[in-house]
Amino acid sequence: MKAQNFLQAGLVILAAWAVHAPAVAQSEIEILPATRMALGVETATVETANTSEGLSTPAIIIAPNGALQSATSPLDGVMADALTTPGADVKAGDPVAVIYSGAYADAAAELEARRLTMAHMAHLAERADELLKLGLRSEQEADEAHHDAISARLSFEALNTRLEYVQRGERPGQFLLTAPVAGTVTHVRAGAGEMIDAGAPVVSILASDVFWAHAQLSERHAAALKTGAPVMVENMSAKGKIVSVDPEIDPATRSLDVVVELPSEREWRLGAMLTLTFEAAPDKGALLVPAKAIVRIGGAEFIFIETEKGFRTTPVEVVSRSRQHALIRGRDLAPGDQVAVAGLAALKNIASGV
Repeated sequence: MKAQNFLQAGLVILAAWAVHAPAVAQSEIEILPATRMALGVETATVETANTSEGLSTPAIIIAPNGALQSATSPLDGVMADALTTPGADVKAGDPVAVIYSGAYADAAAELEARRLTMAHMAHLAERADELLKLGLRSEQEADEAHHDAISARLSFEALNTRLEYVQRGERPGQFLLTAPVAGTVTHVRAGAGEMIDAGAPVVSILASDVFWAHAQLSERHAAALKTGAPVMVENMSAKGKIVSVDPEIDPATRSLDVVVELPSEREWRLGAMLTLTFEAAPDKGALLVPAKAIVRIGGAEFIFIETEKGFRTTPVEVVSRSRQHALIRGRDLAPGDQVAVAGLAALKNIASGV
């Protein structure tokens, strides 16, 4: 019965404010204890920000620079068979795909021809040096022989590098594409019967046990982000660290990119989402309040400070914010003050004259 009377009293007070309060934030709100109880208003204490406070933000797991490599086809062809699947571990040189290409036989024959030419030109260069010593060749002729030998070697090495990760297949026109590095397969880019362009990645391999996470943070936090600084990872005691902070602010989103190296104590998966909390030393003069204490009225941010008669509506500047806490600055705000953290909708309506 008493609770019902409290609720009725609260509604009467709220209705009175809705009629008489102007449509701007009121600096003082008088609320009787009974009305406060009926509206469910609760408070928390303003604290000095003695320790680092963080900003929580979503991030996506990515591969470190250079860690994701691909087995690429050196020739146009058709995928005959994939010899691996995503998630499989491979060693360098393991066959990962069978590809048919009408140009493979010609390329293999050309490689052998260039190898023979290279050997022949190297022999002629050696012979030219011997004849030069005997006075039977000029220096110019010897230099030309060495030039031809070098050209033949470079020609062979160019094609050999192109076919470095290729082995002869069991059937004519087929070759085995091999893994360039050891690691874990992340993607098989083509299925059986699909066309493959020369130079196109066929199998992607993650050649690292280190994982990064990419996040975007508001420009107002840029000054607090330092390379090497620790970063808290959701549900983990171990911390990551900042690898890089983009020096350029995105003009459209007013945010900047941050890359974090994740702790190795957990198995990560590329593309997965997680929450990171970036630690930041509190600004001088900033105070710590629960994040839920902050409300927006007319495009500005306010808190409700408890007074003897009710609450005082106080504008604040939010320095940083996480899910649980916020660092703020504000006039007439001091450690030990009590701020409203529940019943805020009612207080906001009263302060706004709604």
